[in-house]
Amino acid sequence: MDDPVDPTVVAELGARFPDFVRAYEPDGLRRDEFDAFPPTARTLRAFIASYHELLHQVTDAMIPNPDLRPAS
Repeated sequence: MDDPVDPTVVAELGARFPDFVRAYEPDGLRRDEFDAFPPTARTLRAFIASYHELLHQVTDAMIPNPDLRPAS
């Protein structure tokens, strides 16, 4: 963390991933843009999806679906 990243690596990431520049540069992303920033939105959606999946698993454990046969 104390060692700077090689500038050629930063340049290559910036050339390949436009969102990298917005996330990397101190003024690349305004505060009001953060929630709609695609990498942020993807991360939030993944956490929310995992939470909903957990709720479904807990529900199935607490109240099994009578229309599904248990695995044999």
